Amino acid sequence: MRHLSAKIRNLDESQTLLLTQRARLMQEAGTDVVSLTAGEPDFATPPHIKEAAQRAIEADFTHYTANQGTAELIAAVVDKFSADNDLHFAPPQILVSTGAKQSIFNALSAILNPGDEVLIGAPYWVSYPAIVRLADGVPVPVPFDAGFRPDMRALRRAVSPKTRALILNTPCNPTGIVFTRSEVEEIAAIVRETDLTVISDEIYEKMVFDARKHVSIGAIKGIRDQVVTVNGVSKAYAMTGWRIGYMGGPEEIIRGAAKVQGQVTNNANSIAQKATVAALRGPQGPIESMRAEFERRRDYVGGRLAQEGPPGVVNPEGAMFFFLGVEHLYGRKARGKVIRNASDIVEHLLEHHHVALVPGEAFGAPGHVRMSFAASMADLEKGVDRYIRGIREIQ
Repeated sequence: MRHLSAKIRNLDESQTLLLTQRARLMQEAGTDVVSLTAGEPDFATPPHIKEAAQRAIEADFTHYTANQGTAELIAAVVDKFSADNDLHFAPPQILVSTGAKQSIFNALSAILNPGDEVLIGAPYWVSYPAIVRLADGVPVPVPFDAGFRPDMRALRRAVSPKTRALILNTPCNPTGIVFTRSEVEEIAAIVRETDLTVISDEIYEKMVFDARKHVSIGAIKGIRDQVVTVNGVSKAYAMTGWRIGYMGGPEEIIRGAAKVQGQVTNNANSIAQKATVAALRGPQGPIESMRAEFERRRDYVGGRLAQEGPPGVVNPEGAMFFFLGVEHLYGRKARGKVIRNASDIVEHLLEHHHVALVPGEAFGAPGHVRMSFAASMADLEKGVDRYIRGIREIQ
């Protein structure tokens, strides 16, 4: 450890990745583990996207591209933002990166000075605080209300002279909340008053249920030049391994983010960029089919949990996760061991019932566990059975 920087010594590993890997190792060792950890669609990438990648390889499109991304992909991203989100960018306002996670890191690195504060709604995606720290900022969690909806008074109170940015995520990982238009407009009013920069992570925008509509905060008049909108193809197009994210925002910030990228990775994968053009420009029917299947799975899991699980289950409005309250189980015992926290519950479920979830501590929300429904129906049936049995065993 003496060779590591203080920044890295104090950096948490992603609990989602750790538990996903642990479940995978158990599976490889012959244990029948159902992993409901990662937010990764189990569908294959649509055929027309794979065919575009194959054509790119055959055409030897395998060299460096411009750091910012190919002109063809940038144009497709510009058109996507305009058509889907009412966001209107010129090509210099777009940056293509190796995944949306890198997009967020690039943007924060471009705008933060050491000690600058970044507000993050809590519960939050596990990587937001770590990315802020890596960019020399200070993450400041802002609790949502009891229903995991934005708390405007808490947001106003959290703004300080050191506050530089706000990370928004809707549809939200891990809670599945989708911000309403009125909520987005209220947040926009606070942003306008405080001159913050918003990093709006919209990676789950296509995964909304019950006819809800996703609203991009960057489309709210009066704050467009304060918003960096981040998206990508991992979730909507089942392209997690292709590693393409992109963002649009004020040209000054995009230029700064491109400087960071140019020194760290250079351009995103050339073949994956060709595939992403096909994703954005090609047929969108497969995306709706996947969304509808996710909604069917959500309804199945929610129905089972409402009937057989602990009370208080709320169906997610979007994304691909249930965020389940387990604090009522603290102080009880399972197989002779006292349950002290959500991590103990996750350990009990994995070791004795062979279903893997992620503890709420990783999301800034002790007292909860996250269950992904990005799995086949067969795995969801087994996984929910095991979860219910495991929870009932805690007495």
